[in-house]
Amino acid sequence: MAQTDQSTDTEPRTGKGAPARPNSRTRGNPGVTQDEDEHGAEGGETDEKRKQDDGKGGEEKKGFHPSKKAMVIGLLVFLALVVGGVLYWMHARQFVSTDDAYTTAHVHQISARVSGTVVEVNVEDNQLVQAGAVLVMLDPRDYQVALDRARAGLAQAEADLGNQQAKIDQSGSQISAADAQVELARAQVSQARAQLEKAQLDYNRIAGLYQQDKKAVSKADVDAATAALDSARAAVEGAQANVLAAVAQAAASRSNKTAAITQLKVAQANAEAALATQHDAELQLSYCRVISPVRGKVSKKTVETGQRLAPGQALMAIVPDDVWILANLKETQLAEVRVGQRVDIRIDSVPKRSFVGTVNSIQEGSGATFSLLPPDNATGNFTKIVQRVPVKIVFDEESVRDFREQIVPGLSVLPKIDLRSLKDDKREPKREKQMEKQNREVEDGK
Repeated sequence: MAQTDQSTDTEPRTGKGAPARPNSRTRGNPGVTQDEDEHGAEGGETDEKRKQDDGKGGEEKKGFHPSKKAMVIGLLVFLALVVGGVLYWMHARQFVSTDDAYTTAHVHQISARVSGTVVEVNVEDNQLVQAGAVLVMLDPRDYQVALDRARAGLAQAEADLGNQQAKIDQSGSQISAADAQVELARAQVSQARAQLEKAQLDYNRIAGLYQQDKKAVSKADVDAATAALDSARAAVEGAQANVLAAVAQAAASRSNKTAAITQLKVAQANAEAALATQHDAELQLSYCRVISPVRGKVSKKTVETGQRLAPGQALMAIVPDDVWILANLKETQLAEVRVGQRVDIRIDSVPKRSFVGTVNSIQEGSGATFSLLPPDNATGNFTKIVQRVPVKIVFDEESVRDFREQIVPGLSVLPKIDLRSLKDDKREPKREKQMEKQNREVEDGK
């Protein structure tokens, strides 16, 4: 009985005296009683519920009530964004830029001026040629024959001109001789009239004596005086006829001279035509040598030796070193753009390198004005479209001195016009030094 009571006192009781079943904790840990185990389990569940409740409450508290530190950081970030935006706007409003820009140059198209067969091609693609260099040579033999024929025609025309000039000189001599004959005939008329007067006086005297006294003058004397008078009259008529003939001869000589002068003018015209034909033949012969009009590089060469060319056929193009930029700015960007303003230039083919340029001119009209079909806003429904105006920008020589080979027509360009500066602005030397420093740093980085 004593042993039974001892064991009964040592066993813990729970509830209304019912014995508790041992759990794993009591079995594994003899020092922990069953009551402690039950209280521990209930406490664990309570802690888990408390943590869940604390987590939900923390989330609700964090979402609706940010901390002061977070508010200060957010405010600082907002202020920084506002200040940065204002500074960027103040800086950007001083510049005008566009990506609708490209490099361009004078492209000289070389073509044949006469037909012929190519016997020499003296250039290659992308070769640098000087002004006046012979690019292509055509077969000159046909044109040499034409020149020789023209020279022969000119010689014949000049000979005809000399012959007509000689005729004019001869006509002048004939006119002088005819005038002398006229004067001589007139003198003969005067002489004949004097003889006629003498014969008339002799006849009157002899006829009067014969009528008064037939014995003083014989009949033969009367007849001789009558014959002398008739002869004198005939001599006067003959002299007058000679005057008329001499005058007619002089008129004929003058008419011949007039005709000779007309023929001389014709001969002069023929000589001038022959000379023009010779000059044309010389030009046609010179066109067999196709000459470069400017200094530049050969591009788009299509001619080859042995090729038969027609007048106007394209052979190649010569592109000089003078390259500039054509920037198509919106009309809303032109309010403060002026000639002489500085331009910062970026070229896609020359990355990490900045160039300097100057606004050279602004086209007198938008691009649509000179298009094939310009807009007519007076007809139909009107829709306003922002127009673009081409602006010519030239490079500074020092800026592109070492990049002539890389800057060619047709490259995409991003120009940025500085509205604050002109070419004589005092800030230009400082900006140029900054640009040189930037380019030097880029080269050092490479």
